[in-house]
Amino acid sequence: MNPNSVREFLCENWSDGSSKLHDLERFLDFVDGFLTNEKTYFEEEAHPDLELEFLPLFAATFPPILHSSFIISVSILLEQEMRGFTKLLLLAIGSELRYGDFSGSVLERFRTVATKLASLPFDEVIVPWEDIVAVFEIRNCLVHANGSLAEFTRSATIIGFVDRHQMPSVDAEVLRVDILTSRRVLAVASTFLDGIYRVALNRFPKT
Repeated sequence: MNPNSVREFLCENWSDGSSKLHDLERFLDFVDGFLTNEKTYFEEEAHPDLELEFLPLFAATFPPILHSSFIISVSILLEQEMRGFTKLLLLAIGSELRYGDFSGSVLERFRTVATKLASLPFDEVIVPWEDIVAVFEIRNCLVHANGSLAEFTRSATIIGFVDRHQMPSVDAEVLRVDILTSRRVLAVASTFLDGIYRVALNRFPKT
């Protein structure tokens, strides 16, 4: 594939991925506003009996469900972007291998092609591998273990993320995701996408 074509596709993919992240950010702002308004309603406007009955339940269940869904959505977007990026790299380097020839998770396939075949020099500062892996493990823990670290075999990866970012909070070995967690996951995803595309564009300069 012509290097200029590679750059064109990379720029298009980068713009598309960034646009989707921006849409998710706008949605998160909407969710945060909605949850704040609901909490205010129960505290200041609802009948006292409703406040006593529903506010604790609302606080303990609904926001975590929404933020878990948001983190899952970011993870899905990352997987879509990695899959497209990997396929483009294989074309760019003229490899006879195809995406389906590789085994492992989307992240594992991406990393194999990007670093071993395409030789992209991903620096930890530019591409935060540990945080990206942790985002997927947080997603997996929420989906498969209901947030319980005690029941999740790869909890050490999540604990490392918690130590680095002081979030999500952990109560009785259970993850408690909130608006701060969602915003941090979104920031990690944005840094990651910006990093991989900047490195790739340097790898395929204009001719």
